[in-house]
Amino acid sequence: MKRREFLSATGVILGTLGLSQSQLLGWQQALASPSRRKLALLIGINQYPTSVIGKDVKPLRGCTTDVELQRQLLVYRFGFKPSNIVTLVDAQATQASILGALYQLTQLSSANDFVVVHFSGCGGQVTVGDKVIKTWVPVDGFLPTAAEPLSRDVPVSWVKQILARLKTKQVFTVVDAGYAQPEELLSGGYRSRSRWDTPTVEGIRLPTLSDDGVMDLDKLQTATEPAFFPGDLLMAARDGQPVIERQWPDFGAGLFTYGLTRYLWAAQLPTKLSATMRGAQESILPLVPNQTPYWTTQTADEHAVYGAADSPCLDAVVTSVEGRSVTFWLGGLPADVVQYSERFGFATQPDDDSPSVVMRSQSGLSGRFKLTDGESWSEGQPLYEVTRVLPKDVPLVVSLDSDLQRIERVDATSALAALSFVESTDDSHPADCMLGKFQSDPGDGSELEPKTAPAIKQGYGLFTPIHNLVVGTLAKQDEAVKMAVGRLAPKLRTMLAMKLLRLSENQASSHLAVRLNLLLAGGEAERLVLQQETRRAAGKTSKSRVADAVSRQNRPVEFSKGAKVRYQALNFGPDPLYTMLLGFDARDRMLAFFPPSDGQPYSIESLQTALTLEPGTATSLPTGQTTWVVDDPEGRVETYLVCSSSPLTSCWKELLSVSNAVSNQRVTLGDHALPLVQALLHDLSSDEDRDEASSDSYTLNTAQWATMGCHYSIV
Repeated sequence: MKRREFLSATGVILGTLGLSQSQLLGWQQALASPSRRKLALLIGINQYPTSVIGKDVKPLRGCTTDVELQRQLLVYRFGFKPSNIVTLVDAQATQASILGALYQLTQLSSANDFVVVHFSGCGGQVTVGDKVIKTWVPVDGFLPTAAEPLSRDVPVSWVKQILARLKTKQVFTVVDAGYAQPEELLSGGYRSRSRWDTPTVEGIRLPTLSDDGVMDLDKLQTATEPAFFPGDLLMAARDGQPVIERQWPDFGAGLFTYGLTRYLWAAQLPTKLSATMRGAQESILPLVPNQTPYWTTQTADEHAVYGAADSPCLDAVVTSVEGRSVTFWLGGLPADVVQYSERFGFATQPDDDSPSVVMRSQSGLSGRFKLTDGESWSEGQPLYEVTRVLPKDVPLVVSLDSDLQRIERVDATSALAALSFVESTDDSHPADCMLGKFQSDPGDGSELEPKTAPAIKQGYGLFTPIHNLVVGTLAKQDEAVKMAVGRLAPKLRTMLAMKLLRLSENQASSHLAVRLNLLLAGGEAERLVLQQETRRAAGKTSKSRVADAVSRQNRPVEFSKGAKVRYQALNFGPDPLYTMLLGFDARDRMLAFFPPSDGQPYSIESLQTALTLEPGTATSLPTGQTTWVVDDPEGRVETYLVCSSSPLTSCWKELLSVSNAVSNQRVTLGDHALPLVQALLHDLSSDEDRDEASSDSYTLNTAQWATMGCHYSIV
């Protein structure tokens, strides 16, 4: 078919699929251009009808945000032309339009092109004969009936076969959808991206498309498929694991897509696939330990994700300028930080310590500010975080399990209201944890029949939004819900301390040049298993070959009980830094590193000496030959290194108050966890805020502090 004839045929097909004229024109222009191009198809579906996913399934809320997260990244970081990006959202994302758009990509691409395909929505499974087929669920899919026994899903096998026709091998398929359900229903604004039912069907119904000879869907094999996705596959979770999205008060997003795109805003380009997926994994693990992103590739050498680009690292970017009103995208910052910060100050150059602009209003992931007279800004202007203003009254949000009886919810609401640092809500709204009642079938695990088995007592406890019990919170006997809230108050304070510490994370935007290594001790030598560093450290020193090998691992860091670990902190900057090493173990207890005594009583001065990281030096934590033994039950462990250009005097005073409980160079903070983190944020605040005891916020400057974390699982 000649070029002109094919362009005409493309117009007919894409037009019948409901794509806009601007989208159609962009892809036609891409075809007409012989140069190397970057093409993208972004699909996101929130608004599934109940006939597609079932009447009792909660709708998704983050899939269209995922599309926008990717679109902003591709345009402003990787140089994709907006006209070369086709988006299919909600009603546009029918089976016919998804298949048609995929097929057109195979016709448009050349050998040198980069192609990105992204799908956010429900994953599904259908049984065809003796085969269980994985699918992408389109907006017009439906649960088959006796009268309509054919599925209208998009089989993953079809997607593989269509993409295999691409002329380029540089294709990235990103799937933020799952094929397995979590073991428990989710709450607190978390949703599973998997259809609950696995219907048995006679086959897959082919869409009705214009008969122009271009498409040959009837040749696609449903039960037989290639072993791997063409090019590179970036998958939100491994087989058998749930894929989760999260709803914040102002926006929702897939945990995987947000972590992936946020990492790519901050990373030095080009960035390898393995490092990118590790970055996404690090953002998910503290929230959903059983969702592990993974990747596959058909080539021996890793591709640079989304191709080469010469744009700088950044934290935010200007997306529009209309008169004096400037809109910018905040997707390079942690989602919780975007949600809870009162305002940000940004500079236009990465080395500036003073903000050029201050965000005055915000809607979701977009911020706005006004230009002064005579200022001139342009779309695409990079912005770098300089100041972050956090309110001191950030609450811990506790949802109430809907399975509680009405009187229990009333009493729990009243009891939680007495805790000034807690807000309560129902389990359909975003929350940090859930108050519920543990229930067990008396027949479970018992050889006795359920009717004759002794009744198992129920007690109140705290649960994560994915319904994992928080260790140590379940009562061993019946109790009134008000008594339970009082008993759980110390744990709630520790969980708020964890939340506040996470809000200080600024690994990408910090001006300090520091690195944190996690080492596995044992045998003749220690082994590096995980490495985190600020952007400034990455720019000033190269990683070792061992560190590069660690970053290429396609799995999370896992330890067995009994493993011995230690941390190593390195300061590549010209000035001394004052440090704290804080962590949360698998029992959700907060611990702190406490340096060994030199035989003298502890004091602020001795702590400052021991916790100072001199320029160009490294220190082990714990020090000397001491190691920390992994002795927790299964779960996840978070550790954060906090560095400051000023002494952390208030924090160290709080640390001294628990010096009598030090064991093996660390201490469990208990009731001191929240006061210590609040004192830490006070120390990190600007001089003006520290002098004003009545200030209701913490103003942090990226030139003066760095907080970065590393996480591992215990198996």
